Amino acid sequence: MESERWTAKGTATRSRIVDAAAKLIYERGLTSVGINDVRAASSTSHGQITHYFPDGRAELLRAVVERQVRQALDDQGPELNALDSWEAWQRWRNHLIAVHSARGGAGGCPLGSLVAQMAQSDPAAAQLMEAGFDAWGDALARGIDTMRRNGDLAPDTDARLLAASLLSIVQGGLVLMQASRSVEKLARALDTALQVLRAHASDPG
Repeated sequence: MESERWTAKGTATRSRIVDAAAKLIYERGLTSVGINDVRAASSTSHGQITHYFPDGRAELLRAVVERQVRQALDDQGPELNALDSWEAWQRWRNHLIAVHSARGGAGGCPLGSLVAQMAQSDPAAAQLMEAGFDAWGDALARGIDTMRRNGDLAPDTDARLLAASLLSIVQGGLVLMQASRSVEKLARALDTALQVLRAHASDPG
């Protein structure tokens, strides 16, 4: 565990390096960010970076992926794990819109924005990204299954299949938002996702 490997100060320094790298990659893209950029942005020395990431840039990038997985899930707030009613799904939708509105629509999905940049070149990072999307989909599926058990959704609703469809729609909205910096693109995708969910309601009315 990190807390066992480093002091509190060391853990904070490592987190600062990862945060700086993630921010730079998020804003500029992977190919435009080098170790010297990360060093300057995190106010650390080359020696500190090699101390916390002895395997070099690849290890740092995997740490960035882990951070971005957490960020993508945290962006959805506690609402992601409380999708037990129609109102709860609307709150989840509104929370995501608020988060990305505050960012001006820049950057897209913290996790999804890394896929095209890293998935093909780093198998270990790709596995971390897949696990992140799985965790996201699992949360959606739990909410759908709760709604099904509560009688809000049809008894034959396939929670995992529907969750995968909703996640794909949301990711599409995040990509379009990133390209245009228009949060409206994300809003439309989220509204479409909720419409797809509504199509499985036990009482369409």
